[in-house]
Amino acid sequence: MIKATELDAALHARLSGISRAAGYLTDVAEVYGPLDKIRDRAQTPYIQFRMVRDGRSDTAGRQALRRREYAIEVTFSKGASAAELDGAHVDVLRALGFHEPDVDKRFPGLDDEEDEAEPQYPVDGVTTMRLIISIAVLYTQTY
Repeated sequence: MIKATELDAALHARLSGISRAAGYLTDVAEVYGPLDKIRDRAQTPYIQFRMVRDGRSDTAGRQALRRREYAIEVTFSKGASAAELDGAHVDVLRALGFHEPDVDKRFPGLDDEEDEAEPQYPVDGVTTMRLIISIAVLYTQTY
């Protein structure tokens, strides 16, 4: 399997584990991949992730070190509080093992020196708001 495809599947699995029952602050209703269609009036909060860019940073023979950047969009109803958005940001990073000392619990290749969160608040006529969390993963692909 292509390494990037494996990363997408692993990210989906990690994000799908975010629930109050598992000790998180957020109860994620559903996780959608980049090509999944989200139905109208889907229960919130839900997550949709997508690859933003994937670039080669180094090569050695037939192998390349690549950096894959993701946008993880957590969608809430427009009535959600700022604390709920903050909690979702923390939960996503926790689910990925951000700065986890036990490397077996960390998301493989997570670049934990860089992440970012950007809220998109509702405007007139929009019934949801989003928190877009940006992360990056380093991986090796053989060609």
